[in-house]
Amino acid sequence: MSDWNPLHEAINTLYALASTIIALLIGWFVGQRLTYVWNVRQKRREIQLAASQQFYVAYGEFFATWKLWNRLERDIEDFEARRWELHKRAAAAEAIVEGILVKLSSELTLSELEIATLGFFRQAFQHLREAIRQDCVLSWTTSEDPEYKAFKGLATRVSGLLAREWSMKPPTPDEAESQLLKITASDWEKRWVARFREMKS
Repeated sequence: MSDWNPLHEAINTLYALASTIIALLIGWFVGQRLTYVWNVRQKRREIQLAASQQFYVAYGEFFATWKLWNRLERDIEDFEARRWELHKRAAAAEAIVEGILVKLSSELTLSELEIATLGFFRQAFQHLREAIRQDCVLSWTTSEDPEYKAFKGLATRVSGLLAREWSMKPPTPDEAESQLLKITASDWEKRWVARFREMKS
């Protein structure tokens, strides 16, 4: 007499089928989740690289405008028109930096030291536009000038913030707003070079 039982065989087939379906569903879910996380990470990395590129462009524009402004002859006929053009270039570079500050405030939970770094850099970057507006040269005449050295040091720190790994959990909107308000406060304007030296020590 045969031991073959159709009911038993059907149950085994259903069990194998259910196990396969469950394994496929779990694999699909895990795969989808990993793909989603990877895509989000990639997108954030692209945004981060774009912000870094914008920063370098603004930094380069600062130096180009500064050199042109300091060498602009004051007694030429179209001085005011050229001055206005350079003022617009300085303001445009400054606007890029302001946008980057919003991005950093929204993407990173910043320490008080990092907030201070960004606040100081913002003030330093404004110096060129203010010099053009006041019709005076930006008096960083040597590489040892304290303001020039502080500006360079701050720029490398901002660049480091843009290059570091951005968290998958950015600050809340309230936290981002609070950070941005601290960065853009006018307090950083007073003696920013001396305060930057204190921060380094």
